[in-house]
Amino acid sequence: MDELLQEFISETQETLEALAGEVVAWEANPGDSQRLDAIFRFFHTVKGSCGFLNLPRFEKLSHAAEDVLSEIRAGNRKPDPATVSAVLAIMDRIGELAEAVARGAALPNENDEYLIGALTQVEAPAAPAEEAEPEEPAAPVAAVRQGQALRTIRLPLSLIDQLMNGVSDMVLARNELSRKLRDRSADPELDSAFERLSTCVADMRDVISKTRMQRVERLFAAMPRMVRDLSRDLDKRIELSLEGGDVEMDREMVEMVVDPLTHIVRNSIDHGIETPERRRAAGKPEAGRLRLEARQSGNQIVIEISDDGAGINTARLVEKAIAAGRLTPDAAARMTEQDKLDLIFQPGLTTAAKVTAVSGRGVGMDVVRANIERIGGVIALDNHPGQGLRITLRVPLTLTIIPGLIVRAGGLHFAIPRAAVVEILHDNNEMMQIADVGGAKIATIRSIRHSMIDLEDVLGMDKPQQIGPRAVLVVRSATGVPFAMGVSAVENHEELVIRPASPLVMASGVYAGMTLPDNGKPMLLLDAAGLANAARLPNLIDDRAHGAVADAAAQEAGVEMVAALRFEELSGERRLLRLSLIERVEDIDASLFGRSGGQAFVRLDERLVPVVNGRHAFAEDKVCALRLRDGSLEACYPVAAVLDIVQMPLVPDMVAMHGMLSGVAVVDGEHLEVINPFALFAALPQEPIAPHSRGRCLLADAEDGWTREILAPLLRQAGHEVVLGLPGDAVDAQDIVLYSAGDVGQVAEIMGCRVVHLRATPRATGPMDASIYRYDQDALMAALSGARG
Repeated sequence: MDELLQEFISETQETLEALAGEVVAWEANPGDSQRLDAIFRFFHTVKGSCGFLNLPRFEKLSHAAEDVLSEIRAGNRKPDPATVSAVLAIMDRIGELAEAVARGAALPNENDEYLIGALTQVEAPAAPAEEAEPEEPAAPVAAVRQGQALRTIRLPLSLIDQLMNGVSDMVLARNELSRKLRDRSADPELDSAFERLSTCVADMRDVISKTRMQRVERLFAAMPRMVRDLSRDLDKRIELSLEGGDVEMDREMVEMVVDPLTHIVRNSIDHGIETPERRRAAGKPEAGRLRLEARQSGNQIVIEISDDGAGINTARLVEKAIAAGRLTPDAAARMTEQDKLDLIFQPGLTTAAKVTAVSGRGVGMDVVRANIERIGGVIALDNHPGQGLRITLRVPLTLTIIPGLIVRAGGLHFAIPRAAVVEILHDNNEMMQIADVGGAKIATIRSIRHSMIDLEDVLGMDKPQQIGPRAVLVVRSATGVPFAMGVSAVENHEELVIRPASPLVMASGVYAGMTLPDNGKPMLLLDAAGLANAARLPNLIDDRAHGAVADAAAQEAGVEMVAALRFEELSGERRLLRLSLIERVEDIDASLFGRSGGQAFVRLDERLVPVVNGRHAFAEDKVCALRLRDGSLEACYPVAAVLDIVQMPLVPDMVAMHGMLSGVAVVDGEHLEVINPFALFAALPQEPIAPHSRGRCLLADAEDGWTREILAPLLRQAGHEVVLGLPGDAVDAQDIVLYSAGDVGQVAEIMGCRVVHLRATPRATGPMDASIYRYDQDALMAALSGARG
């Protein structure tokens, strides 16, 4: 009986977690009978299981909710907001009871009758029959899903952790055996057996790692309910969209990201999205848009939280920072917009006018950043005042295995997460100067000053005599201001298995755990934020950039500065090109370059793009190239290396028009030739290398953020002419309309255009669904070619 009770409690808690968002979605679309059936089945199952488990309170609550939902299914009652709130309250109470039973605690019986009364007293007129949309019967769908359901069992998490630790030990033992075999004479049979063993161990590690993975939808499950409740409390209207719930990440990583994500969403609702009155005054729709998207990028999970609210008031942040003594007025005058935006991560700062139950205490974003960086992640802000804010979280795919750097200091080896390291230099590098100021070290790297520490000094170790230069790492800190850390050398980089260190070691505050690298010797993992705190690095934002002073002086002198890319040509010259003309920098396979009719080209995205410097043969397999665009023309510029981004005068210091050069500019004491963009694009062929007739791509959902920010750039990069919205002028038969919802398809066919229907879900709704998943790039490009063919 105890096992049955535990099974019932576990299933109830898991189903409740998933159903909270389903109830909110059902409230938004009362005609969705499948969601209503799922909610009804939950209460029906709970009621049926309570009889033989002797749980009368569960039975009473679920029976009341089942009766109300049965009336709604029969059309005798309407699912108004009050009814939905009462159903959610019943679900909350069942969740509290399940938690109490799991812990063996008692819960007072004070509010059960009140909740049932609130549910049964809510009356609403029945919905007219003609308003109900016909739905396909849910029974066949459920039967199909049952037939395809995977067989599962429940395991305690401690057992999975033990399995993972055991496999990690097997990997280390395999590595040790491999080293010993290399020292012996070759034995083909023994080597073959060892290879089979290595393959089995690697496969086992991958499989057990997958048992720790959970879908990101667990992160998103509680968001619809929270958004609904907060928007009602704050009298705001918010449309929530969730994407990427099928992405998987480590279960520990899910638990670590829940709190930061929850805080960011609450901030977006309270601070970011305005009230309907203010949105109307600003010319926005009354309902604000909040979007959460998750996707996997390499060995990282990227989570984006974006809204179309007011954004962050950086001027208000600066005022708060100066008032709190965290920023000097002189430094504030020299700060860039990004520097001002980073003030949001300073503890104790908030833009809220008053303290509310939701936010306003100045405790939040600093903790969010610290929690994200503690697990090896990074957080970035993209602020558009008056239009919205996008926050991007990049966290490792798994918490137990992370990429790390092995450094040597004081004769010992330490590990540090690779995500925490911005740059690695040597102390004899010409771009860096180290000076002692007031008993502290200052490292000036490309005119930007950083506080500098030596790892040996922070850990209380003797600094050994060293032959050759020391390595200097630029490390991200919790305050947002990077610092430089000197070590004897950076030995290697590898995937590290992370384990907790002993409590005594963790109490020092400078370590994030321990790891066992391939050499089998235990090694401590450094905590970047802990090192900064232990070294008492200043968190007062001061004049950190000497280059900012130079820019300010240049502006006072009337010299307009622009951002430029400093790069090295294939022939060895170092030159400058305006950054606004560069679409992106990427490595391209040398085999994609060629020459036709005296014109060099490169094959990109199934089209031929001209090469501006005429180079088409290279010694290396990969070529670093600049992708250039002036709005309509596109070109490729192969280079030897990209150096850095600098500020250059809009008009060169010495004007000398010659070929593709417009003059010479002096940057950091170096004379650099400046590329003339007018001559560069004028030298391109006026006709495409492979001319072909293609119409326009008309994007019907012009107001949709995904359409503007993701779909439109993709189509432009593929060489298509993109028009946002349906034009009022005449259309061509070659034009293609892309849309996601509504009756746009019928309108486009009347206009004589071909149509491509995009859907947000990976799976089609049925065999007659001809739409395309919007992240299936191959299918999308094939559809565009097919529509024109």
